Amino acid sequence: MNKTAIAVWIGLLSVMGVKTALAADTADHSRTGSNLPSSTDQSVPNERVGPRVLMPEPRQPASPGRPFEEQGRWLLDHGISVHLGATQIYLRNPSVGLDTGNHESLTLFDIGADLDMQKIAGLTGGTLHFQQLYVPWTSNITYGGQVGDVIVGKPGPYIPKVSHLTLFTYEQKLLEDKLSLEAGKSNAGNYFALPLCNVPLGCVNAILQDTAGINPPPYANWGLRLAYDFTPTLRMQAGAWRSNNAYPFTNGWERSEGDSGGTLSTVYLANLAYRTDFTIEPYPRSFEVMGFYNNGEQPDPYYTVNGTSKVQDSSAAARTSKGVSGFYLGAKQTFWRADGGQPGVPNPTALSAYTSLTHTFDADTANGVGTLGNAGIILSAPWRSRPFDSYSVNFNWAQLTQREQNFLEEAYALSTGGGDYRPGRNEYGVSLDANFVLTDSIIVSPFVTRTWGASSWLNPYTGETPNDGYAFGLVFHIQIDQLLGLNGLK
Repeated sequence: MNKTAIAVWIGLLSVMGVKTALAADTADHSRTGSNLPSSTDQSVPNERVGPRVLMPEPRQPASPGRPFEEQGRWLLDHGISVHLGATQIYLRNPSVGLDTGNHESLTLFDIGADLDMQKIAGLTGGTLHFQQLYVPWTSNITYGGQVGDVIVGKPGPYIPKVSHLTLFTYEQKLLEDKLSLEAGKSNAGNYFALPLCNVPLGCVNAILQDTAGINPPPYANWGLRLAYDFTPTLRMQAGAWRSNNAYPFTNGWERSEGDSGGTLSTVYLANLAYRTDFTIEPYPRSFEVMGFYNNGEQPDPYYTVNGTSKVQDSSAAARTSKGVSGFYLGAKQTFWRADGGQPGVPNPTALSAYTSLTHTFDADTANGVGTLGNAGIILSAPWRSRPFDSYSVNFNWAQLTQREQNFLEEAYALSTGGGDYRPGRNEYGVSLDANFVLTDSIIVSPFVTRTWGASSWLNPYTGETPNDGYAFGLVFHIQIDQLLGLNGLK
């Protein structure tokens, strides 16, 4: 069998972006969510699906001498790859948003395993993946609505339930491991439109999570996926997932809507991705092109069935349309190395540039975000004494649709009795962030963001004028399985 298939949802350091909560009495449950870090692995680039690409690359190799190293190797030898991690997230908005000076914190634990069914049951090429998430301690999960915008408010985790099934699938590899078929409960973001930025909390994709209906982690949906590797670096994928627009109130164990009160739809995805790393070429590169279509009904963000504004004609139902589509493009290129590109160096001092663009073709998308852009530069291993650290500057751009802009303007005027706030369609942000790899099992990721053109997108009826300004955060992760040696120090 090929190297380990799908890794854990929670793991080393990085946080995948998510939706935010509105205040309880004005909450828009279709715009809430959560975010999770990633795990470690040693697979070739195009097997680093989903959260596994979110770790610093290359990661620090595990050192021997752990208390349960022998037991971990025994488990691996018998087809069991254990995953256990703990993550602390802290966010604060001293000067940005609708309600400044707030903070949010969450404590997350994950437990799971990948089961090699060839070793366990003689099923060649089969792997069973399982991951359960626990969020026992949270503080102010309505932080996102207090900020309110797309760039800073959106990534604020909203996790109202303690327990979540985040992954439960069976994967079968065929044709000498070139073809993968997978089915079960998972998140499509494991495999499609993989983040390119240094700390993925800084490049959350509101269009893919909301409009496409991928839903952010930890929210898992029923799905089917097919992947074919033309080469170890070139992969084609296609898949379909059910999507629930009230996902913050699901726990992953539902067979359908459960008690969430959401509306189900189906998202169809297809992509082509090429990825290399320093073990393959001196100046690694990657690109991904992906298209999506969601067949769900889209309530218009502005117009009612009467052709009037839904703010002014609140008794009328929203105009609806069937389905929404769009695309994602992403690319990353290492363009400079301090050693001039010497072969066989796994973690050189290097500079990489990345960019991505996501766009929806439909002006009446319920999400109200029409285009997202992201670009930046990452400096890896600037000091040879700390060869696994990385630093970056990250730029974000979010453009609302014209209808969403009109809706926000009228909602503000209604809430303030005629206020003249005129939100622009464009918001910009620049961030500085870093990954400090303290040990092979502990990583700290701080970041600070400055925004311009903030909006009340997440909390349109608040009556407050959004402030441009600063926000910062910290992600602290301990990969417990590796710290103890339970993962066999792979």
